[in-house]
Amino acid sequence: MHSFSIKAKVIVNPDSKPRRVKRYLRQSLRILRHNGFELSVYFTKGPGEVPPAARDAVAQGFEAVIVVGGDGTINEIINGLAETDKTLGMLPIGNGNDYATLLSVKGSYIQALNILEENKKTELDLGVAIADTKHYFANIAETGITSVIAKASYTELKWIKGLPKYYILGLKKISSYKPIQAHIRVDNYERKTKLIVCAIGLGYRFGGGFNVLPGNKPYFGDFQVCIAGDVPKWKWYWMINKIKNGTHGDIKGVNFVRGKKIEIETEKPLPIEGEGEVFSENSTKATFELSQLKLKIIVGKEFLRNKIEFETRNKK
Repeated sequence: MHSFSIKAKVIVNPDSKPRRVKRYLRQSLRILRHNGFELSVYFTKGPGEVPPAARDAVAQGFEAVIVVGGDGTINEIINGLAETDKTLGMLPIGNGNDYATLLSVKGSYIQALNILEENKKTELDLGVAIADTKHYFANIAETGITSVIAKASYTELKWIKGLPKYYILGLKKISSYKPIQAHIRVDNYERKTKLIVCAIGLGYRFGGGFNVLPGNKPYFGDFQVCIAGDVPKWKWYWMINKIKNGTHGDIKGVNFVRGKKIEIETEKPLPIEGEGEVFSENSTKATFELSQLKLKIIVGKEFLRNKIEFETRNKK
């Protein structure tokens, strides 16, 4: 047994993967309690409950919040914890687990439990998007056809999960999506284009494995931005496969830019989403900036080692 003791609130989204939650949760809680965690468990009952539950955990004196769910639940909890000094831990059981994979919290649930028990904490950058509302994000925010796909995922193909769902929806929505004129500014860079995709990220993948921002990490100190526009529609189907593999940078009309402040103005409203959650639908103007706040989070050893190596190299 470890010598430390952590008082943690476990927030469970039972809808992420109901069978897996039922199968593993009891055993996971038993193992964590045996290894020094003092736990209180809360089951969400629907959308919108997670941020208040996370804030309640802070008010109740918990040191950490452990999320049992997928990227959407993690993103909601981040919006409940962003303005606090509490630590986030993960038992990822969602369909995509893009953020957990980024942080080397991957593999079996036993491996995820081991990472929680090792309790290796770090601080990571947070983005803040301001459109209809203020919204924090730790991985990727986006607009264009990808946000239209995310919005459609709420009601269409609900029986399909993860990457296959987004892949099929992408093929389906290409035929009906009409690019909207957009003016995009990334620090001193500007581009006007018929927008297909604009992804703004601290991480590198979304949609259960689409490698939209290859090699990007949430400790580089800025955003990577992928702008795809003015690409002939016949190339879009090909572009989906290229994005999946992270090789879309060689397509004419696809550009990568780095910066700390992004402004987007569109001719008509486009949905904006992060981790499958559409947080703006009616705005034609949006700003994305690095927050002054940092996210405290428990990560895997591989991720932490790479972060330390990067920071050491960049101090020289």
